[in-house]
Amino acid sequence: MKKIFIIATMALMIGLQSCKSTEKTAETVETVERDDFRSASKAETARILKEVNAKNANKSVLILTQMYKGEKIQATQAGKVVFSDYPITNLNTRIANYFSISNQADAVIKDINTGQEVVIPTAKAVKYKFIYIMKKVSEGKFKYVVTYSNTLRPLG
Repeated sequence: MKKIFIIATMALMIGLQSCKSTEKTAETVETVERDDFRSASKAETARILKEVNAKNANKSVLILTQMYKGEKIQATQAGKVVFSDYPITNLNTRIANYFSISNQADAVIKDINTGQEVVIPTAKAVKYKFIYIMKKVSEGKFKYVVTYSNTLRPLG
């Protein structure tokens, strides 16, 4: 009887741990695909693509939007840092920063202070020119919302 209790307890603990880790991932990142918002003018889109060197088909533009308050954000691809800054969201434009990434490799965007990461998989990045990453507070915790789009919102 004692052996059955120990085995049942261990199985329950393992089950709870696996549920908890899956739940954490689901809670921290949400993804959306949409193009149904107001777009920037062709001139602004061309200016932004030139500014971040993303005119080629193998580049996407990653745009940090809401709730960035000066924490260190670092983006890496294939083990190399492609972006490192302390972005602060402009309350008027709702944009914190933007930069280009290669859509030929997974990109990992990490909040250095909290250790939270958002992974932009190659399979998604190659389909979309613009990738928006927004932070929002949900039940007292930060949650990331990643929106994949081929439409650039006005940034100014």
